[in-house]
Amino acid sequence: MIAYAQEALDDARSRIRKGFEDDLSPFNSPVHDPAANYPAQLNRITLQGYLGETLAALAVEHYGAMGHFDWQVPALLFRFHDQEFQHLELINERLLAGAPHDPDAIIERRPGRTGDDGLAFRIDQNGIITDILTLEAKCLTASNTEIMKDAHEKLVAGGQRPSGVRELINLLQEYDTPEANAWQEALLRFYRDGFRTAARHDGLAYAVGHSPQVPSTRISWLPPDAPHPAYTIQRNLDAMEFQFENLDAVVDILYRAG
Repeated sequence: MIAYAQEALDDARSRIRKGFEDDLSPFNSPVHDPAANYPAQLNRITLQGYLGETLAALAVEHYGAMGHFDWQVPALLFRFHDQEFQHLELINERLLAGAPHDPDAIIERRPGRTGDDGLAFRIDQNGIITDILTLEAKCLTASNTEIMKDAHEKLVAGGQRPSGVRELINLLQEYDTPEANAWQEALLRFYRDGFRTAARHDGLAYAVGHSPQVPSTRISWLPPDAPHPAYTIQRNLDAMEFQFENLDAVVDILYRAG
């Protein structure tokens, strides 16, 4: 889990640093590194969001969805969280000046990134995308029925053309590797064909910092036997729930250690 999270964070750091690279002056000092303190000094709510999106991608790739186990997530999309990157500039300026900074103060919260939380794909031997899975992720210290309802409504509102495809194409253009080039070619073909080659599915990752309490007979916060009532469309939906005994500790290990 740590390695998976760090891979995604390294991609975000690369975007923050883009344009600042200088072989003669590597980022060996917080004074010169625009990605200094990322993501450790961001608000815990943002970090929980990153965890939810990472869990969604990890679960789909390693445990499958819709009865298939060959889903692939080319990249995580929180590297487009521009509100927090702008916020990071203010944080770094504050810390360099020796000013106090409490990352978990309410005033340090920033809006979450808009658009798809994640996208997963199945691709055939000819490089044709056959299935697309739009992922909505929530990560909360306590289960919240309104947020659960909102997550399902966002999936319902999604059309056949997920906005994250464009973001992935832009992202992959920055990597000159055979794998990135193959993905970009497949996604460009998919985009130009009007998204007609693939079956569209939905996925929800719901991570919560506690479990239903005894003597409750329920084992999950999400409805276990049927879609949530807010999911009102006829489309395939897989919902995944993660329950943590100590969510704060998990966030600290993944994003604030070291």
